[in-house]
Amino acid sequence: MPLYVAGLFRDRGIAERVIRTLVDAGVPDGEISLAIREEAEEDVTQRRELAAGQPEFAALAVQSAWERLGWQGGARPPYRDHVTPDIQYTILTAGPAAIAIGGAQVGASAGGLVGAMANFGFALDTARTWYDAIVVGRAWIMVRTTPGAADPVRRVFGKYAPEVHAESMRHW
Repeated sequence: MPLYVAGLFRDRGIAERVIRTLVDAGVPDGEISLAIREEAEEDVTQRRELAAGQPEFAALAVQSAWERLGWQGGARPPYRDHVTPDIQYTILTAGPAAIAIGGAQVGASAGGLVGAMANFGFALDTARTWYDAIVVGRAWIMVRTTPGAADPVRRVFGKYAPEVHAESMRHW
């Protein structure tokens, strides 16, 4: 039976360290979810290239999300160049959470990500708190594990002290 361990971290930099530490502790990266507000959101009609030296997990997550948002980047058909949607910000997700919402992105709507968090068994109020914090720059990490394999995840989360921490067990 899966156990989901999730927490809200101060920023993208701390999230990168948490993810790196989780992977170093033996957690498969395919079991780690990340939700962050996109850094290049100031002008979502232009896709900013990834910065050199950016950790691989975030680079792959951002690359995947922008590819799925192809109309906002280089894959956008020319006829759409003149009218772009009114997007206030972009939230990128990676891992099981991205699969749960049907893709590696959520636009200006909170429903997809909040609903996915709730579907993993977290309280709706907690999911809304996490979403509101992501919007202002916090980073959310969730790890899918089992009760017997959760100790390394709990140790890593304890070391980095997430602001809002929760665990949920789902029967599916």
